[in-house]
This record gives sequence, C-alpha cells and structure tokens, in this order.
Amino acid sequence: MRNALIQLSRGRVNTPPHVKAALAIALLWVGTARADDVTFAMVSAAVDAAPGARATVLDTSAAEARIAAAGAWAPTQLRGGTNKITAREVIGITLPLPILGTLGAARDEAAAHAEVVRDESAVARRDLRRRAEAAWLELARADAEIVLLTASFEQAKELERIAQGRLDAGTGGEVDVTSAKAARARADVAVAAAKRESRARGAELAGILAWDLGPERHASGALPGGAADLAQLRATLASHPERAAALAHVVEEDATRHRLEVLYRPVLALDASVSFNDPTNDNRTDAYGGLVLEFPLFGHVGDQVTAAERDLAAAKLRLGAVDSELAGKLVAAYEHWQASNERVAALDRDVMPAQQRAAQQAQQAFREGARDLSTALQAARDLTSVAGELANAKVDAAQAWIDLVLAAGGRNAE
Repeated sequence: MRNALIQLSRGRVNTPPHVKAALAIALLWVGTARADDVTFAMVSAAVDAAPGARATVLDTSAAEARIAAAGAWAPTQLRGGTNKITAREVIGITLPLPILGTLGAARDEAAAHAEVVRDESAVARRDLRRRAEAAWLELARADAEIVLLTASFEQAKELERIAQGRLDAGTGGEVDVTSAKAARARADVAVAAAKRESRARGAELAGILAWDLGPERHASGALPGGAADLAQLRATLASHPERAAALAHVVEEDATRHRLEVLYRPVLALDASVSFNDPTNDNRTDAYGGLVLEFPLFGHVGDQVTAAERDLAAAKLRLGAVDSELAGKLVAAYEHWQASNERVAALDRDVMPAQQRAAQQAQQAFREGARDLSTALQAARDLTSVAGELANAKVDAAQAWIDLVLAAGGRNAE
C-alpha cells in the first residue's frame, strides 16, 4: 500500500506535523519488505501452485488420457461348451472388427471433450486468480485503514495535548479535555478493530492460496493498474477463454452427434468355432467360420441423433449468448475503470488538499482560542474520512483494472 498512501504524506498542501509523522511511520511499516509482506506479483505467481489450479491440470490430463481409451475395441467373446449327441467339446470365438468408423468417431468425441475440459480448466484458474487478487486488494484496503486510523489517533492525541495545555493556561475548559480524551479513546478502539480486520483479510488470502494460516500478512507494493484502449480490447474477445470454452462445447456436441450417426452402421465381427470328437462325424474335428452383422433395429438411434442435434443447436445459441455477454461486460468494465480513475483523480486533486487545509486551519484556530474543540475534532474526522475515501477509491480503481483485464480475456493484471 505504499504507493496508495504516499499522497497523504506528500499532499500539495502542508499536512499537520503530527499527522505527517504518523503517516511516515505507517508508510515505513507498510513499505518495508518483511517475511509476512505479500505483493500483488507474489499472489499472481502463487495462483498456479494452489491446489485448485493443480487440480485443473490433472483434470485436463485425465481427459487427454481418455482419448486413447476411447479407441478400445468391443469385447472379444470366447465360448466353450458340449453337446449330448454331436461334438463333445466345442470352442468358439467372436472377434469384433471396428472398421466402419466407430472407433474414429469415439476418439473424436473424446478429443472434443478433452478440449472442453482444457478450456474450462483455464476458466477455473482465471476465477481462482480473480478471487486471490480480490482478496489481496481487500487486505491492502484493510492495511490502508490501519494507516489512516493510526494517523487519526495521533491527531486526537495532539488535540488532547492542546486542550490540556489551554486548561493549564486558564484559557480552556475541562469539558474540552474530556471530549479530547474520548476522541482519542475512540480512535484507539478503531485502530484495534482495523488490525483485526487486516488479520482476517490475510487469513482469507492464505486460505485461497493454501498458505500457512499462522503468519500475519500485510499487503505491500504498488496497486495494479495500467492504460487501455477499448477498440484494442474488443479485438481480443475472439480468443477470450470463456468464448473458447463455449466453442469447445459446440465442437463436442457435433462430435457426439457424429458418433451417434455412426450407430446406424452395422457392427461387423468374425465368428469361428471348433468342434471336437463328434460321434455323428466319425469322431472327427470340424471347424466353422463366418461373419456376424449386428443391426440396431430397435435401438432408437434416430431419437438419440435428434437429441444430439438439439444439444448442438443449444450449444451454438449459448456461444452467441457468450459473445454478446462478453462484449457487454467489456464495455461495462471499461466504463467502470474510467469512472474509478476519474474519482481517484478528483479526490486527489481537489478534495484531499482542501480537507487538509481545513483540518490544519481548524486546529490552528483551536490552539489560538478562536474556535472551540468541536470544530477541530470535526475537521479531523472529516480529514480521516476523506483520506479513507481516497484510499478506498484507489483500491476500487485497482479492482476495476483487474476486472477490465479479465473482461478482455487477459490472464494477468500486473
């Protein structure tokens, strides 16, 4: 969060010294690399090693292995028996001959299914990456809250010191000291709650990436962001992973329809048998050979093909729906990203400097006795509120950038 907070300590308007000191300490705490600090790049690199990502690799490998398995022949039949009058021992074999396209159709269907699994695995890994990056941003947001509330606590302490000094000098009242102490206690409670929230966000991130839950983690480094052009982003939608998965479903349904159409063809098999010790044939050994044709006379193959054709039509419609949805999501993400950046710029350029001036002037007026304590306290709270709004806006802009990258089909928002 260092880059997200640097503006608070280097505003274009002078910050009160005690607030500036608190922010400097907080920036040093956030910006210094430690064993439990986590950067956005570390999260992105850790996604592929997470169990959820590794599982999708195994899913793809299993689907690819089934391509070879789909080339299996039908079972070979071995028969043995005896006759009461004729041959005492009879041995036979039926060997199927998959020469009419059945094996090729089955392998094509398995290959198409493997492509579906491969593309859906890529989508699943993207979703895992999105959740991990969002968790990191929430951790960064929580850490920024600690920094801002710590600065607010230091400011409350300074106001308490001023109120006590005025009371000692006989120019202030005891009610101001009591109010200042209450404000400081309130700020102290807020800092403690923010630290717990930060630990909770760190545990959420660790859970997604299967990290050790023991260490306390903090977000470190710059927030993700970049520049983008909507026309160029639209050109990338043709290779979007979600579209690739929808197209793979169309190919799979077409392969399934072809496999079912092959069922119209008869199944060919060689049939052979040997008869031993036939008393009706002078106890001689005889052999038999022939061809077997199996026809799906009552197999409802036509109904199966009809169902497959409707599944194919549905898959094509879904592909069109995905194209439309992706186009809409891209425009929405782009507009949201632009709005987020404009909000950050406005807060940074106009609102924050004005609020810093107001807080500084209110504190100076209270020190000089020109304003009461309530004015200084309200100005300090307003400054903390605006600083928090700016920090949250920067995190929201980073999330909008990640959403835009994903909406365009990108993989990494760094």
